[in-house]
Amino acid sequence: MSIFKCKMCGGTIEFEAGATVGVCDSCGTKQTLPRLDDDRKANLYDRANHFRRNNEFDKAAGLYEQILNEDGSDAEAYWSLVLCRYGIEYVEDPATRKRVPTVNRAQYTSIFDDDNYKSALQYADGLQRDIYEQEARTINEIQKGILTISQKEAPYDVFICYKEADSNGRRTPDSVLANDLYHQLTQEGFRVFFSRITLEDKLGTAYEPYIFAALNSAKVMVVLGTRPEYFNAVWVKNEWSRYLSLVKDSKGKKVLIPAYRDMDPYDLPEEFSHLMAQDMSKLGFMQDLIRGIRKICEFDKQKRSTGETVVIQQPAGSANISPLLKRAFMFLEDGNFDGADEYCERVLDQDPENAQAYLGKLMAELEVSRQSDLADCESPFDTSDNYRKAVRFGNENLASELRGYIDHINERNENSRLTDTYNNAVSSMNSANTESAFKSAAVLFRKIPGFKDADTLADRCLDKAEVCRKDMIYSSAKAQMTGEKTEGYEAAIKTFREISGWKDTDNQIYACQRKIEEIRAREEAECLERELQAEQKRIVAEKAAAKKKRVAITACTLVAIAIAAYIIVTKVIIPAQSYRDAMALYASGEYEAAIQVLEKLGEYKDSSDKITEIQVAETEAAYREAMALSSSGEYEAAWVLLEGLTDKDSVELRERIKPKYIQSKLQRAQVGEYVILGAYEQDNNTANGKEDIEWLVLAKESNRMLVISRYALDCQQYNTKDEAVTWETSSLRKWLNGIFLDTAFTSEELAMIPRVTVSADKNPSYSTDPGNSTQDRVFLLSITEVNKYFRSDVARKCKPTKYAKAQGCLTSIDMCWWWLRSPGSDSNSAAYVGATASIHDNDGTVHDSGDFVKRDVTAVRPALWVNLDS
Repeated sequence: MSIFKCKMCGGTIEFEAGATVGVCDSCGTKQTLPRLDDDRKANLYDRANHFRRNNEFDKAAGLYEQILNEDGSDAEAYWSLVLCRYGIEYVEDPATRKRVPTVNRAQYTSIFDDDNYKSALQYADGLQRDIYEQEARTINEIQKGILTISQKEAPYDVFICYKEADSNGRRTPDSVLANDLYHQLTQEGFRVFFSRITLEDKLGTAYEPYIFAALNSAKVMVVLGTRPEYFNAVWVKNEWSRYLSLVKDSKGKKVLIPAYRDMDPYDLPEEFSHLMAQDMSKLGFMQDLIRGIRKICEFDKQKRSTGETVVIQQPAGSANISPLLKRAFMFLEDGNFDGADEYCERVLDQDPENAQAYLGKLMAELEVSRQSDLADCESPFDTSDNYRKAVRFGNENLASELRGYIDHINERNENSRLTDTYNNAVSSMNSANTESAFKSAAVLFRKIPGFKDADTLADRCLDKAEVCRKDMIYSSAKAQMTGEKTEGYEAAIKTFREISGWKDTDNQIYACQRKIEEIRAREEAECLERELQAEQKRIVAEKAAAKKKRVAITACTLVAIAIAAYIIVTKVIIPAQSYRDAMALYASGEYEAAIQVLEKLGEYKDSSDKITEIQVAETEAAYREAMALSSSGEYEAAWVLLEGLTDKDSVELRERIKPKYIQSKLQRAQVGEYVILGAYEQDNNTANGKEDIEWLVLAKESNRMLVISRYALDCQQYNTKDEAVTWETSSLRKWLNGIFLDTAFTSEELAMIPRVTVSADKNPSYSTDPGNSTQDRVFLLSITEVNKYFRSDVARKCKPTKYAKAQGCLTSIDMCWWWLRSPGSDSNSAAYVGATASIHDNDGTVHDSGDFVKRDVTAVRPALWVNLDS
């Protein structure tokens, strides 16, 4: 049986492989199913449906499009896009308890004419098609009702989009600012849609007809906010994203104006990057905004034939100037720029200081039909003589507007430059596979410091360049390890030492040394053999004149003597000397050296017995030395001597000095070293008790240090329920400061672990609410902290213990994912260290978009502060 989450309520649907229709166990709804070919596609559907159920329709649509890019015949993906376009939310009918659709994104287009709906029917089987058609009829009837109501609504000039209440139900500062803007615009005579007031008499009814009518009739939408997460709140984004679509189709008749305060404009939604945002804290903001809205809405008491407000200031005695200016701006509207310039010249003949005429000539020079189009010019026009005279002779309002256009052009062009450089750098990084290529990408990122995550990516490129450099050296050294000459292996050793500690270079150096010894031993044996043969020939030559019998006897005798001498040297004299050397080393206390010599002798005499005897002596000597060191307070040196000793006395001594060793090690440890504190099951063998926990020192202050476990110790869900959650409310925080703390530490060790303030760090890439600061003894690192204390992806890689694997932790090349406390891209996800490509990969990347909080395959690396004075 396969399992799929209900697209209406999130419950469970169990179905047989190949089924296209199923029934939800929770809400009882019969519904269509996608083709789930693999786990990745199932995960994409779960995530997309999660976003859609939470009314994040644009995010969901992006994932459905990704599914269709891989399988263009998936009927369910086309139908899901239909649900996103019309903003379908399934709510429970109180009377029947059934899930019925509501429309949150009404369209003038009938669902029956929607291309995605037609594609869904094309690729559906008979059972799916029946359900799609039935639901489409229901949605169409709902939409008809919305359109009927909306058509009765009077048109609006301005739509104010904002977040009314925060997560605690309190009124936001945005609501207060929106209220002030509403009253200012209303006093100016505009008809404004402001939900707090406009919808207050619509309580108990659906709001969509009125929102739909306002969105389609309003010429301007002002989206205002004081925090990035308010701009991206679900229903706020639902309104402005719908209006942006209308703006694209309006051919310039609709405008969206972002307005912000108390925040960085770079934190505005990416979709606003091409728009001129307004700073509400700027002096004169309200006046500038109202003046701009008035121009867009053509809201002027005087009847005008152009879309711009033309303020004509006539000097006394110049009655003919007004008609000429009107003609000039009509020419501009029609695109007759030569005519406009000619009529502006006529005005200047009568009034040489007329700012409006110079404005008209500037617009004709730049070939723009409306004044506001000056902001869209490719380059700044402040070098134009017409601009300078318009500013010189115009009033402050005109000068301010023109300067504002230039500022907008400069800001837009600079942002475009930064974006182009960033995109080129990202492209270079993604295609790089050599040291020089990664360094070139890093240079590009360094050219735009502070822009997006350029600094982080530059460091990442340099890290990868270093990896490529060492890999090249490693490959070169491996290539030198060939042939039967010592020179190649000696060169390889020299090359490997350039990257000591990289991969298995130390093992490779040892292998080269062994090979050199083998080659030299063989060469010495061959040399001795040649000398023996030469000696035999010499003897034969000298005795050649003697009698054949005597020569033969003598030669044989000499050969026998030589062979005997060789055997005596190689089998008796050399081993005997080596044995005596080993005994001398043994007597002088050089146990390891003595054992190595005896091991090479093999079965010579009592070598094996002597090795055992020396090992016992070595253990006893180490124990005695450790006793002496511990008596003199040198606990760390004693601990090192006792490591690996398994005899009863050594084990008991190690346990006795363990507290002193830990205290000494903690006080002397530096950043990057490992210390021991506490114990936790790690080898998945409970019969031998818990194992010591090793901690990596991340930071050290005057009387305390920050540490994180060297290995991932367990596998836990970030939160046991699929709901909006922060570190403050997570079940993982409760587990760490409860069960884990009580299990891992003794009362004496607990006294060394203080309760500290754990900050609610924001996710640098997303505006998800991180919750409140907490008071914890044990915690997880945030995204900010893990990037601060681990300088590369490689450094962030982590191995799980055997126990963590047994608890369900997934691994790749013996590495695992591990949780961070920061939120992910939404309130149902949390950041982690792992990889972005696949659940079965781990390259140490910080995955700031996060994973579902109920994911039960992610490991835990606890972090804590240790008091060194305790």
